[in-house]
Amino acid sequence: MTAIRLADSADSADSADSADSADSADTGGAAATRRSIRRPIGVSPTIGPLPGVGFGGNQWPPNDLVSDFQNANLATPYRDSSWMPYYRSVVVLGQFVKIALAGPALTWDTITLPPIPSAANIKAELDELVNLIEYRPGVMSEALAQRQNIEVFYQGLLMYNRGSHPHTYNLVEIAQRIGQFQAMHYKWYLLPNPRPRPSQLCPALMPPIDIPGHASYPSGHATGAYLISHCLKLVMPVAASRPAVAANPESTPLLKLAERIARNREVLGLHYPSDTVAGKVLASESFKLLQACAEVQRIIPLAQNEWTPRN
Repeated sequence: MTAIRLADSADSADSADSADSADSADTGGAAATRRSIRRPIGVSPTIGPLPGVGFGGNQWPPNDLVSDFQNANLATPYRDSSWMPYYRSVVVLGQFVKIALAGPALTWDTITLPPIPSAANIKAELDELVNLIEYRPGVMSEALAQRQNIEVFYQGLLMYNRGSHPHTYNLVEIAQRIGQFQAMHYKWYLLPNPRPRPSQLCPALMPPIDIPGHASYPSGHATGAYLISHCLKLVMPVAASRPAVAANPESTPLLKLAERIARNREVLGLHYPSDTVAGKVLASESFKLLQACAEVQRIIPLAQNEWTPRN
């Protein structure tokens, strides 16, 4: 099934080629995209008729211009901007899995997440999710839109897109890919028995959308959203990461948006609150590794420059 792209006009030209909506929905991931283009092919009639002949043909490719088309500059390099964000993010994924930090030692697959709560605490979490059902009508439209491509909510908050801030856009796409990869890895390998979805234990939750086809812990949406927020903090003006309340360092616009995206998944009955906490930890630790990737280090100053005020 084709992934849905939610973006403004500058980004909507990128149409998704392929994605499994059930699997990508829980990670907020986007599929590989290709800019939509059109090419003239074949013969169309000339503007005016030819005497005694009728309309001639406008052939494309035009035979009379073939020699000009053959005079291309063979030394023309491939432009960095021609790399689609999705494929660039896959390149960074290859760098990410090779990073190893010391003191304390950290690699992509050695991150320690909080333990899944005990049975008594799970009951309390399920009770909380039942109480959140009444909030569904108020967040339903937003929560459904956040099934995929959560980056467009950052674009809406911060007023940027691929055309206006290409390096920032690439950085966010990279964060999306790494978050998706990390969430899937830990969902699969962390426990001998992956955590069931809340509605499997409490059918009364009746989620309004299909349950994603993978385990619940950790939350992929929380992982992706918090990782995006951490990356944007590196390049955005300080106002985006300054706490509104000095005593609460979590009260920044970037972190509040990540919190809202993750919480909406709980309101839908798809995640436990402890799934969100684990996703937040996974994002924080993965961010330490992501900053060491060569392509990320190259992009960061370019993205920072995009937010520098111009005279």
